[in-house]
Amino acid sequence: MKLTIYFDGSFWCGLVEAETDGHYQVIRYVFGAEPKDADVFAFIAKRLPRLLDEAGTVAAEKKSEKKINPKRMQRLINREKRQPVVSTKAQLAISELREQTKTLNKAQKKLRKAQAAEARFQQKQAKKREKHKGH
Repeated sequence: MKLTIYFDGSFWCGLVEAETDGHYQVIRYVFGAEPKDADVFAFIAKRLPRLLDEAGTVAAEKKSEKKINPKRMQRLINREKRQPVVSTKAQLAISELREQTKTLNKAQKKLRKAQAAEARFQQKQAKKREKHKGH
């Protein structure tokens, strides 16, 4: 699990990346003002477990488990340090999760709309039957 805190231009944000059992989770949390150490610890202790439970997952790509030369490892670490804070992998995962929730919300909205239309139809039918009963 990796927590990266960065300033995105207007707010301080935290990006949590977790990879477990072939699933990749990404959570972006907005702190607002610059977080102090106590704020970060409170976030990790209290908010993060609940956010991890609620967040969706994306299938993680398989990595080869072969030994890497120490000098190459050092080069890779330095290259990663020079990259921008929000990784493209995290951005892709966040956008994919956003798409999943969008399609889910769309389906739920369609269902609610159909139920409301059915209720209106039944109400009209009941009113029509009431009119035809006579006095």
